[in-house]
Amino acid sequence: MAPPASARAAIPRVGVLTDQVMLAAIFVQGLRDADWEVSEEVIVERRGSAAGADRWRAAARELVARRMSALVAGDHAAARAAREATNAIPIVAIDFEGDPIGSGFVQSLARPGGNVTGFFCDFGAAMSELATALHAAAPKAGQLVALADGEATELQARALREAARALGLAVDTVELGAAGPEALVDRVAAARVALVVLASPRLESEASRLAKRAIRRKMASAGAFIRYAHAGGLLARGPSLPDTFRRAAAIVDRVLRGARIADIAVERPPRFELVINLKTAAALDLTLPSGLMSASEHIVR
Repeated sequence: MAPPASARAAIPRVGVLTDQVMLAAIFVQGLRDADWEVSEEVIVERRGSAAGADRWRAAARELVARRMSALVAGDHAAARAAREATNAIPIVAIDFEGDPIGSGFVQSLARPGGNVTGFFCDFGAAMSELATALHAAAPKAGQLVALADGEATELQARALREAARALGLAVDTVELGAAGPEALVDRVAAARVALVVLASPRLESEASRLAKRAIRRKMASAGAFIRYAHAGGLLARGPSLPDTFRRAAAIVDRVLRGARIADIAVERPPRFELVINLKTAAALDLTLPSGLMSASEHIVR
């Protein structure tokens, strides 16, 4: 039986902005692990995104109108929409594309100072390790082509150029734009060139088409998000979203128990994973070094 309206009003509500049901479920389990009885002591409401320029805005406004006790935003666009919708409700952002200070989300990493904290990448370290892994897998490639998506990948592209320079590699950045992914890969394909697919929702949605075209054009390719290797890319290195959503539940637990969001320090993703696709390596006639293989968390066979 449903509790009376007065009891329901006292139960805290947490809104989760993500298209992925599995990640929302992991967040819910994280709350249970923190000793919350979900649906009895706390209610979790998930919302997905709309297409087009208003991506996430309507969902964020709806959750704010429903007087959430906290919001969890699963990507940069969701975090931006949530912040536009409220400067009062605590927001835990899972943003692997933006700079939290440059985006205006926080005043400092140690003391955010507003209503946003969460998980943001150290792009320098992330891109250095991705470029190093790709260089080890395809050492004959003297140039990298970074497939970018405008402002969403600007910081990643800059960090990749700096990381590649330290390895003696040149980097050319190409925007996804209106061209189809197959046509774009065809345009940049060349001997001694490897492809890096940066992380944005639009690029992730094209992962399979990009990976398959790269194999067809005999290009080694790597992704800055884990799913790229599972979609057929040679390798990928990125944050573990399940671990991050689980950790986001721990932050929400602190907020629901009275902690001030302004005092909860920004964190780095709790775990990065290196994924290697052996089928793609075989299709590209690449023999991967044992050190790279032993460093991988998961191998696609």
